[in-house]
Amino acid sequence: MKQLLSITFILLFFSLVSQAQAGIATLKGKVIDQETKEGIAFVSIGIQGTFLGTATNPEGNFEIRIPEGNQSENLYFSAIGFKNVSFPISDFLKRPNILIELSPQSYHIEEIDVAAESRVLQRILRTASERIPQNYLSGPMNLRMYFEERKSTDNEASHTTKTIVDLYDTKGYADPSWSDAFKNRSYQIAETQRETPTVAFRDASNNLDELLEMDVARLSNTILNPSLLNDFSLKLEAKTRLNGDSVWIISYDALKLDLAHTGSFYPTSLRGKIYISFTDYAVLRNEIKLTEKKSNPQGRSLAVNSNPLTNTQMNVTSGYKKVDGKSVLASIDSEKQYTSSEKQLIYESEKVVVLNVETKQTRKINGRDYFAEAKSNESFWQNFAVPVK
Repeated sequence: MKQLLSITFILLFFSLVSQAQAGIATLKGKVIDQETKEGIAFVSIGIQGTFLGTATNPEGNFEIRIPEGNQSENLYFSAIGFKNVSFPISDFLKRPNILIELSPQSYHIEEIDVAAESRVLQRILRTASERIPQNYLSGPMNLRMYFEERKSTDNEASHTTKTIVDLYDTKGYADPSWSDAFKNRSYQIAETQRETPTVAFRDASNNLDELLEMDVARLSNTILNPSLLNDFSLKLEAKTRLNGDSVWIISYDALKLDLAHTGSFYPTSLRGKIYISFTDYAVLRNEIKLTEKKSNPQGRSLAVNSNPLTNTQMNVTSGYKKVDGKSVLASIDSEKQYTSSEKQLIYESEKVVVLNVETKQTRKINGRDYFAEAKSNESFWQNFAVPVK
């Protein structure tokens, strides 16, 4: 008897579920940019007047279930940077696939709910970080780079050092982090042209390591570290186009000033702008402005024991390009001003431009050339054209 009652109850339960599900409509579709026809990620979709809703995935696709009692309501679509729209749900009930086009709109920041905007921007940055291994080149790979340093003291004429560097990266962007980059990157100096003779230890060493730390995608640090995102103030500056690609421009300001959040041991401020592709969430460009109360002459991420640089200001821009359909570092530009331990005002301008990327016939390099001791080959430099980014 108990078994019969159990079977009866189960049959009744599934009958009720089937009846309930019979009245639910499942809508599937995609939301795209009206101008570019690209899918829009994280569009909020909901039934007006209710808490029922969903959001598009990174490709712009969505699926939402509409209860029978709500099928006479409207469905709204909302995304930062686009005009909001709504449509009667009844228009979609007999359509197997729905295509919604949103038109771009420029907002004044005061018109946006700041808390909601921050959450959306955090999702964009988190997705950009998570997608680095699939968006960027994996190793092993060789990068031939042009590295230039200009330095002037107390507004005197600048001295320039030009260097060709061959870099070997065992893993590439497959497992990005500061420690992975340090362990798996090695380089040697192939050619050097120096305007003045080497007279001190600091003159012979180069700042390449400090500059390479600005490859934010390779290190996946500071603004691309998902665990730190709550410690940055985020704003959507614009949705625009860069090099033919639709991008989000997100400005950020570090609220916690330490090594993890800024990449610097003694920071006083860090502000930046990061450009993220709307198509695949690859970082196309990153700009930072950093100030420090003091720093180590051998690099901003190192502690100071003696003779620090003081009142440091840095402006750095890192750019990326596509090689074989994957992103990789293209260039880094840095301008730096500080007061030396001898109380001299120093201005340094540095840049790295990637000349060539090789992923098939790679050459392993061991160690790092910290000193530009390679002899200058004048015939090489006479035929070398400084690259224009």
